[in-house]
Amino acid sequence: MLLNIQYIGEHLLAGQIGTALMFVALFSALISSVFYFYAETTANKTLHKLGIYSYLLHFVSLILISGILFHILLNGYYEYAYVWKHTASYLPLKFIISAFWAGQEGSFLLWIVLQAFLGILLLISTKSFHNRVMTVMAAGQFLLTTMILGIKPLGIMLGKSPFSLLRLESNNIGSQFFQDPNYLSQITDGNGINPLLENIWMVSHPPLLFLGYAAAVVPFAYAIASLWKRDYTTWLKPAFSWTIFSVLSLAVGIILGGAWAYESLTFGGFWAWDPVENASIIPWLVLLAGMHSIIINRKRKHSYGLTYVLVSLGFILVIYASYLTRSGVLGETSAHAFGNNGLSTQMIVIITLTFLSSFVLIIRNLKFFPENKNEQLLSREFWIYISIIVLMLSSAQIFFSTSIPVINKIFGTQIAPPENREMFYNTWQLPFAAVVMLLLSFSLVLKYGKNDVKKFAKSYSYILGISILLFVGALSVLKIQGISFMALLFVSILAYVASVNLLVSGKMNSYKLGNTLSHMGIALFLIGVLAAFSNSDIITSNTSKYDLGDDASNKENQLLIKGEMKQLRGYWVVYDRLERDKNHLFYTLNFYKKDSAGGFIPQFSVHPSINVNERMGNVYDPDTYHSFRKDVFTYITYADITADLKNQRFKRLLEREVLITDTIKTTAGKFVLENIRIKKSGEKLDVNNVAIIAEIRPIVNGKYYKTFDLSYKVEDGIVSKQHKFMDEYQLQFNFEGISSQNKGINISIDKKEMEFVVIKTTVFPYISIMWSGVLSVFIGLMISLVRNIRLKR
Repeated sequence: MLLNIQYIGEHLLAGQIGTALMFVALFSALISSVFYFYAETTANKTLHKLGIYSYLLHFVSLILISGILFHILLNGYYEYAYVWKHTASYLPLKFIISAFWAGQEGSFLLWIVLQAFLGILLLISTKSFHNRVMTVMAAGQFLLTTMILGIKPLGIMLGKSPFSLLRLESNNIGSQFFQDPNYLSQITDGNGINPLLENIWMVSHPPLLFLGYAAAVVPFAYAIASLWKRDYTTWLKPAFSWTIFSVLSLAVGIILGGAWAYESLTFGGFWAWDPVENASIIPWLVLLAGMHSIIINRKRKHSYGLTYVLVSLGFILVIYASYLTRSGVLGETSAHAFGNNGLSTQMIVIITLTFLSSFVLIIRNLKFFPENKNEQLLSREFWIYISIIVLMLSSAQIFFSTSIPVINKIFGTQIAPPENREMFYNTWQLPFAAVVMLLLSFSLVLKYGKNDVKKFAKSYSYILGISILLFVGALSVLKIQGISFMALLFVSILAYVASVNLLVSGKMNSYKLGNTLSHMGIALFLIGVLAAFSNSDIITSNTSKYDLGDDASNKENQLLIKGEMKQLRGYWVVYDRLERDKNHLFYTLNFYKKDSAGGFIPQFSVHPSINVNERMGNVYDPDTYHSFRKDVFTYITYADITADLKNQRFKRLLEREVLITDTIKTTAGKFVLENIRIKKSGEKLDVNNVAIIAEIRPIVNGKYYKTFDLSYKVEDGIVSKQHKFMDEYQLQFNFEGISSQNKGINISIDKKEMEFVVIKTTVFPYISIMWSGVLSVFIGLMISLVRNIRLKR
C-alpha cells in the first residue's frame, strides 16, 4: 500500500546510488579475492592485475558510499532512518560529522573503509606474499561489507543499511503517519545523538579504535598467507610492523576512551570495567602477547605455533568484541552497548568462518614448524614466554567474566555477572599486573640465549637495591597503602629501573630505545594509576545549613549558594556565575587559598556543565583542573535546572484580593495595606491616564517599618504594572489589578529562589605520572614501528 503513495520532498536518488554502490563494493571484494586466489595458484599475471583493479573498485565504491552518507547527514535528510536517529538541527558540525559512526550501520562502514584503506597500503608494500595476503584481505572485506547491506534473502537478515528509509523501518510500516504523502513536512527535526556522545572525544575515539580493529586483520592475513605457503619466517617482519601498528592504534583508541570517561563522565575514573570497555582490551592484550611472540620467533627461530595462535586470536577477538557490543547480549550489563540489531547470527557465522579457516591451517602445519631443542631457563625469551602466558591468563579471565551473558544464552545457565565490577576485576587483575612487571624486570636484565648466572645476579642485585630506595621514597610521597597495592608499586618500580638500566647500558641505540620507552611507560602507567586512584580524596562535605537528603549525600557533596564562599579542605570555593548556551548550562566555580594574613589568593576556576536533554536525560559534564601534583575533578550533582535554564528566580507564594487595612502574612513578616492613592493627570479623572498607588507597611517581629509604594499605571490606555522587590525580605510584590470591591486591589507576592548548585570534588594525586606513562608507551611503539619498517630484513 505504501509503495503506491507518491511521497513529496524525499531525496531518494542519494540512497539509491548509495545502495547500488554497496553491492558494487560487495561483489568487487569477492571477485578480487577470487582473482587473487587463482592468480596465486596459476601464476597468472592477468588475474593478478584483475585482482588489483577489482580491489581498487571496491575501495572507490566505499569512498563514494561514505561521501553520500556524509551528504545526507549534513543536509538533514530525515527521510533516512539513520539520519533521523543520529542527527538534529541543534547539533554543531563536529557532531553531525561524528554521527557517521554514532550508529551501528555507520560504525561498520567506518571499520570497512579503514580496513579497505589498509588494503591499499598492502597493494603498495607487499611483495612475495601479495596474492595470498590480498586474497585474505579481500575476503575479509567481502564478509564485513555484508554487515551494511540491509537485505533479507530467503528470510535471513544480512546487514543493516545506512540508506534505509524511515517509513520502511519495521516498526513504521503500516503507521498512519507515513500514509500521508507529505509526511516529511511534519518531521521538523531529527532525534539527535545521545547527549553523552555530544563530546569532542566522540570525534576522535571511535575512528582510532576502529583503526586498531581494522589493523588487526593485516597480521592475520600474513599469518594465513604464510601457513598457505608454508613459509614460516619471511612473513614475520611485515607482520611485526602491522602488529605494532595494531597494538599502537588500538591502545590510543582505548586510552582516548579512558580520557573521555575521566574528563566527561562522573564515576571518577578512566576505566569502569564495563563489558564494552573489556571487549576492546581483550584483543589488545592478545595482540600484545602476539607481538612479543613474533620478537622471539625472529630472534630464536622456533615456537611458531604460539605466534600463529595469538595473531589469529587477536583478529578473531576483534570480531567477537564487535559481536558483544552490537548483538544486544550485553544490554543488561553494559551502559553503552548497542541494542539488538538482529544480526547476531551473521556475526557468529563470520567469527566461526574466521576461526575455522585459521585454526585448521595451523593444525595442518603443526608438524612442519621448527622445534626448539635447547631452551635456556636463564634467557630473555624464556621469561618473555612466561609473560605471554600471564597475559593470556589475564585476558582469559576478562574474556570469561565479560562473556557471562553469552554463556548464559548458549547454555541456558543463570550465572550472575559480578555486582561490584571494579572490586571483582581489580582483585583478579592486580596479581597478573604484578607478575608481568616482575617478569619484565627479569627479562630486561637477561640476553637472548644463554646467560651467565653471576652476571645476572650482580646486575639484578644492583637494580633491586636502587628499586628498594625508590620504593621507600615513593611510599612517603605517594602515600600508597595496602599490601597488594604496595607490592604492585614495588614491582612496577623494579620494572622501571630495569628499563632505565637497559637504556643506559644500550647507549640509546634505536632498537633498545623504542623497546625501553614502551616498558618504562607501562611501569609509569601502573605507578600513576596506583598514586591517583588508590589515594583519591573527596574533599567536598556539606557544611551549609541545608540538608541534602541523606548522610551519604551530605558526606560527599557541598551546597554552594551563589556568591558565598565555602571551605573544601585546603581550598575555598565560590559559585561565581552561570552562563547559558542553548541547552547547555555552564557553572563557573572559583577556587582560592588563604595566605598567612587571612586573605584569599585565586588558584584556578573550573566550569562543570549540564547538557539539558528532556528526551534522553540530562548529562552532567565534569571539569578538571590539571597540575603535575594533582587533578581537581569537579562536577554538579544537583542544580535547579528549570530555573537556571529559564532564568526564573521567583516562586509564587500567593495571589489575592486585598482591601485597605487588610494584613498579608508571610514567613518574612506581615504586610498591611494602609492606603490607596489615585494620581490624576489633570483636574478630572481620566481612566486612560491615571496612576493608582498602594501604600504597604511591613511589620516584622512586632516592629513597624516605613511604608513602600506599589503602583498600577495607565498611560494613553496602556496598562503598566509595577513589581517591587524588597531585598531585605527576599520578596517581590506585584500590583496585579484593581479589585471589584471598593478600596481594594489584587496583589501577588513572589519569593526569590536561592541560586545554588551542589557539587562533588575529588582530588587525584600525581595522575600526571599515569599520562606520562601513556606518552612514553606511545613514543616507544612509534620508534619501534619506524625502525622495523626501515629494516631491510
